Amino acid sequence: MNFQKLKANFSEHNKFVKNSAVLFAGSLITSLLNYVFHLVIGRQVSVAVYGQAEALISLIVIISVPAATLTMVATKYGAACKADGNKQGSREILTYLNKKVFKFGLPIFLVMVLLTSIIGKFLNVTNNLALILVWIAVFISFFNAVNTGLLNGWQKFKQVSLSSVYFTIVKLISGFILVAFGFALNGIIGSLLLSTIAAYALILWYLRACVTKRTNNNEAPCKKTIDFKSLSRYAVPVFAGNIAVTILGYGDMVLAKHNLSELAAGQYGALTVTSKVIFFTTGVIAGVLFSMSAENSHKGNSSLHILKVALLLVFGASLFATIIYFLFPILILSVLFGSKYQDVAPYLGWFAVVVTLYSLSNVIFQYLLSIHKTKVSWALLAISTVALVAFVTGGKSINAMLTINIIAQIAAVIVGSFFLLRKKEANSLR
Repeated sequence: MNFQKLKANFSEHNKFVKNSAVLFAGSLITSLLNYVFHLVIGRQVSVAVYGQAEALISLIVIISVPAATLTMVATKYGAACKADGNKQGSREILTYLNKKVFKFGLPIFLVMVLLTSIIGKFLNVTNNLALILVWIAVFISFFNAVNTGLLNGWQKFKQVSLSSVYFTIVKLISGFILVAFGFALNGIIGSLLLSTIAAYALILWYLRACVTKRTNNNEAPCKKTIDFKSLSRYAVPVFAGNIAVTILGYGDMVLAKHNLSELAAGQYGALTVTSKVIFFTTGVIAGVLFSMSAENSHKGNSSLHILKVALLLVFGASLFATIIYFLFPILILSVLFGSKYQDVAPYLGWFAVVVTLYSLSNVIFQYLLSIHKTKVSWALLAISTVALVAFVTGGKSINAMLTINIIAQIAAVIVGSFFLLRKKEANSLR
């Protein structure tokens, strides 16, 4: 029995590493193209415009929390469909979630359009057209989130990686052209909208080809049915957790535009973008872990061995990158953005520490949600709320923002570890 278990774990480790490698390759290419995008845009526009662009990009991430929730819900229940061989169930999930997106998303989109001027004043962004382009991109991304989640659930990571690369290529090319023609901030945000539309079309095609397309007219129905009440209940804590994780990862950048001067906000944006490469390259590991662990959980199998591998990979890669950032901060910022940001180079290593902690807490968070342990969401929401208040009231300098961020990320790792250890103790008592 021990040999069989060891053999199964080894096979699953190989599958996990292989899937991670596929997503990592796509993420690496995407990250490189993203940094080319930021490099090109950062050199084409002024520091003030770049600061506005980074604030709006971070705003997109924050208000896309429902989209991230849809992705996780679709992934978990898509993984259950994969475990049961239930393509009909995936088609039902796709229809159900898309109807929900349209029903609730359209009114929210219209409200956001009406509040454009108010939000613009808070962020010190006077370009209302850029904000409206943000609302459109976010609305479309909700539908995209459902499609991506189902692909993840069925572990079609190659297709997910290719669509991510395609999205970034479209963003890079369209962004360069639009900014070169003088559209500045509108061009940057417009490129995000164009790439979102292009990615949606490609992912929908992949989804129909790989998952939801009927193989023949006599496709045998699966006896397993989708419990949509359970799906709805699961979505609530996932939504809360995603709000918390998103605030911890991006709330500081949005509030930096509110708290700091235009110059300091631009500098903060450059430091954030440079350090976030750690999360962008290791975040794929959490995505693979979530999908595979959700499938194992549905089958009644443990995924702790996969979690250990995931944490080791994330910590090792993040530690290496952090050391590089501490040793060569001026060189890294100069290569990416030129000499405009050298004054804040000493902060770069500490920004890398923040992202390393954030990456680790995200792995633990995704694992716990994949096995339906959702109480961690409320604890993280409490931490992120306190951090948000601290950012607003005390984040009046780069140093203050950084200090608050480090404390919040440490708290998130500790809380996640507590729930993880409690889960292990509960299992040992059975």
